[in-house]
Amino acid sequence: MSKVTSVKTQMPYDYYSLPYCKPDVLKPNAENLGETVSGDRSENSIYKLEMKLNVDCEIACAVDLKKGDAKAFVHAIEEDYRVHWTVDNLPVGMESVAASTREETFERGFPVGFKQGMKGSTKHYLNNHVRIIISYNDDELEEGETEADRTGKIVGFRVEPASIKHTTNPVTKRLSSCENSNGMNRANMDGVSHMSVDRPDTVLFTYDVVWELTEVPWTNRWDAYLTAESTNEKIHWFSITNSLMVVCAPSLLYILIKSMSDPLSPPPITPISGLI
Repeated sequence: MSKVTSVKTQMPYDYYSLPYCKPDVLKPNAENLGETVSGDRSENSIYKLEMKLNVDCEIACAVDLKKGDAKAFVHAIEEDYRVHWTVDNLPVGMESVAASTREETFERGFPVGFKQGMKGSTKHYLNNHVRIIISYNDDELEEGETEADRTGKIVGFRVEPASIKHTTNPVTKRLSSCENSNGMNRANMDGVSHMSVDRPDTVLFTYDVVWELTEVPWTNRWDAYLTAESTNEKIHWFSITNSLMVVCAPSLLYILIKSMSDPLSPPPITPISGLI
């Protein structure tokens, strides 16, 4: 897990500052230079991924939202905050269709939720379900190796978020809200099935995992991020600039104070001996 950001406020926050599912023990992961400069803070997650193992509607946790928790999510939705995760050092993204050009675009992160209705009667819905899609390619088998020995590399990471007011089938004891539906179809269900956070409630966080075989080589796995053109990319570079300013400001301040406390003075006069 990393952070949540907004193009409106341009103020990033730690992911767990919102009442999401949290492991019993938080373990910060070692940060590389890029994560440090961009202000990312990587921590462990409650979501479980196993190589090439697909998962359907797995329950991550249930969170009893108190009044303050619900208000925190409503504020994040109002300010267009987006969630940023990482897998194998790849930031999460999502595919969408531009309303003006109808072209497919790729954006970093995914929205905390969405709102519907007119001002004064706005409803806020939380994206409490995510379909995690991991793109990978297989390595070539060495001589003597079998299919069981084959390894692979992760070359893509995206999600399809959805808001679901989960219900349980009294017979099967399974989540009936996950039956006979998949992917983004869940997000297009009637509004009464969405997970509202306008008042305290119990939120069930769930997820799918889909492993997708692709021909994208390891060397090109960053292409989708480098070519992404969206408003959300501006906040990414703002975070980097902000971090650089935080790092450089103390040094510049020290130099300024030092120069003010020790102003330039004329060199001392050295007496010349041997003159009458």
